[in-house]
Amino acid sequence: MKESVCLIQKFHKKGYGTGKSPSSSKPLHVIGGVIGDELVVEIKTKQHAFIKQITHLSPYRTTPKCSHAPSCGGCSWQQVDYLFQLEQKQQRVHELFASFIKEEFSLKSILSCDRIWQYRNKMEFSFSQDRSGQQFLGLILAGSRGHVFNLQECWLVSAWFSSVVAQVRLWWKQSGLNAYRLDNTGSLRTLIVRQSFNTSDKLVMLTVSGRPEYALNKQQIEQFIQTILFTAPEPERISIFLRIQQAIKGQPTQFFEMHLHGPDHMLERLNVDGKTLTFKISPTSFFQPNPRQAEKLFSAALQAVQGPKKHILDLYAGTATLSIVFAKIADKVTAIELNPHAVFDAKVNKELNHIKNLEIICGDVGQKLQELKNHPGFNPPDLVIVDPPRTGLDDKAIKALLELRSQEILYISCNPVTQANDIQLLMQKGYQLMLLQPVDQFPHTIHIETIALLKLLNFS
Repeated sequence: MKESVCLIQKFHKKGYGTGKSPSSSKPLHVIGGVIGDELVVEIKTKQHAFIKQITHLSPYRTTPKCSHAPSCGGCSWQQVDYLFQLEQKQQRVHELFASFIKEEFSLKSILSCDRIWQYRNKMEFSFSQDRSGQQFLGLILAGSRGHVFNLQECWLVSAWFSSVVAQVRLWWKQSGLNAYRLDNTGSLRTLIVRQSFNTSDKLVMLTVSGRPEYALNKQQIEQFIQTILFTAPEPERISIFLRIQQAIKGQPTQFFEMHLHGPDHMLERLNVDGKTLTFKISPTSFFQPNPRQAEKLFSAALQAVQGPKKHILDLYAGTATLSIVFAKIADKVTAIELNPHAVFDAKVNKELNHIKNLEIICGDVGQKLQELKNHPGFNPPDLVIVDPPRTGLDDKAIKALLELRSQEILYISCNPVTQANDIQLLMQKGYQLMLLQPVDQFPHTIHIETIALLKLLNFS
């Protein structure tokens, strides 16, 4: 590989340090680089490079806690001082929205994380094998095309996660099984590990190929169960699942779950605005990956909205977390969610928290909004909450949202880029951005959560 010097001047959208090199006309994206670093780098491709030597340390550089940094693709900013991480995220949000918002609006200071290590409640690890048969179970290498390394530690989660990975790696060596390959051969695909912060509940799910010739036998499954139980101090509180992923060319991918041990779900408790709420988490259900910061997020969202409300619509509701949080300020809440498994959990969560004013609807957001609007007894919402996937709002949802003409829209997003695009469209149709609250849900990564409050101008 060719060597060059490089001065890091900014961060790439993936978190890499970006700078200029005399040997390249294009900027170099350096894995592990920090603004202010002067480096000798090895150029891997035309625009990607690795650090060979640091000739001048950035004042914003710090010593990573994890031995895998920065080669691990899980967190690209462990070598960046946490206060500087927050500054960069605040600046990123300002840049995204200031480009089309001319008038003053309230951009609040980012909500920092009190606990910047061991804050995640879920991780997904991948199985992989090279041509020689060497086995890898861990995370994806930074800057690679899906190459997996053997994870020994991870400071984003509790030590129990690393223990599970280590034990499953030993089980794998003894099992005679192969990792799944892109040519649809092999058995083992992924390992999902989850842990509740405020209960003792734990959950592990092994995903395998759906092809019959690569199915696990009874002995292999039983040995896997015993492997997981060996890692848990309270084995009666651990749930174990086998998920079969059936991928047939030209057909939608199908999943089938087998419940192997323990309860069929986890429980988590959150304290939001002085109230303790309980939530059921199934193996495939979405739940906020950083529970302690989720408490701050939900409390900030409540504070942004001036209650009480007659009718709140919660779109992309998931397991109805936000619906349950906001039920205290509304006469009625209507939640819409496409995933039937999430809807089932939402109904359980409604009962667990004794919520009486919540209706949960299963279906596509755009389609169900049209059906609701056309219903004779429909009561238009005075607040709509949206928390869409990273891709943002689809065209049907935006169209239906604009037709509702709700007085307020609370838009929570894990991707401020798509959020900014959607808000720009909403502003063109009469909404004004009143408040923007960044939240640092994921220290040592580039990801930002944002709360936006929009109000309809000339609402009557």
